[in-house]
Amino acid sequence: MPKKTLPTGAPKRLISQQLMARIRILAVFIGLVPAMLFAAGEVYRPVAVTPPPPPREFRGAWITAVATNADWPSEPGLTVAAQKAELIALLNRAAQLKLNAVFFQVRPTCDALYASPFEPWSEYITGTMGKAPQPLYDPLAFAIEEAHKRGLELHAWFNPFRASRLEARSPVAPNHITKTHPELIRHYGEQAWLDPGEPAVR
Repeated sequence: MPKKTLPTGAPKRLISQQLMARIRILAVFIGLVPAMLFAAGEVYRPVAVTPPPPPREFRGAWITAVATNADWPSEPGLTVAAQKAELIALLNRAAQLKLNAVFFQVRPTCDALYASPFEPWSEYITGTMGKAPQPLYDPLAFAIEEAHKRGLELHAWFNPFRASRLEARSPVAPNHITKTHPELIRHYGEQAWLDPGEPAVR
C-alpha cells in the first residue's frame, strides 16, 4: 500500500488549527469564570462606606480672548475703562447665572493678557503684540479681584504649546518665542507650536 504524504505546509496548518482550538477553549473558560463565581456566591456586593459629598457643584464659564476677541475684550484696542466695563459685565452675568467659577484665558499664543516679564503683551488687548494697555493695568489681577468680589473663583487658562494663530493681525513682537528661540518651534500648516518633546519647552 503506498504511503500517504501530507501536502507541503500541512504540519503548519495542523499546528495552527490546534492552537486556534486551544484559544477557543480558553476563551470559553474565561467567559464562564463570572458564571462560576456567581454560582459559588462570589458576586459583587456594595460596601457600606459612603464617600463624602462634594462641597458644592462646580459651575463655570470660559472667557475667551482668541478667535477675533470671542468674549473679551470685544475688540482689540478698547480703552482701559471700556475693557474693565466689559469684563465686569461678564462677571456680573456669571454671578447672576449662579456660576461659581470662570476660566479666564491669559496666554493664547505664547503671549500674555497680564503683565509678564517673560512674554509679550497679547495683541488681543491693544491690537498690537507687545504693546501694553495705557494707562497700564494688569487685566488678570483686575479679573481676579472683581471675580472674588462676586464670589467667583478665577482659573487662569493657559494654552501651553500654541505659538501662533491664523487670524493674528499684528506683527510678532521681538521678544516672542518664535523670534527668541526659533529652534523650539514646529510649524504645522500655517500655525506655529512649541514642541513639548524639547526639554527647554517643558
